[in-house]
Amino acid sequence: MVRNPLPTSSRDSELSLTDVQWVMGHAHLTTTEIYLTPTRDEVIEGVLAHHARQSRVQEAPPPQPAPGYDPQSLSVLFGRPS
Repeated sequence: MVRNPLPTSSRDSELSLTDVQWVMGHAHLTTTEIYLTPTRDEVIEGVLAHHARQSRVQEAPPPQPAPGYDPQSLSVLFGRPS
């Protein structure tokens, strides 16, 4: 079985993923993605970008309990410091 070299060479030609999907005749984009293995540098770049985004996200304080609930009891139940 010979695989089409288009998906891997499409990185060099700047074709969009949907163009590659159309040329290869795939019904679903996920089928085309199988052929596009990321390079080591792309994986590292993605991981670093993810961690940079996560470091900018601040953790929000927990919401106040609804009226009628004892905050101390909820702290014990959910393991939150008082």
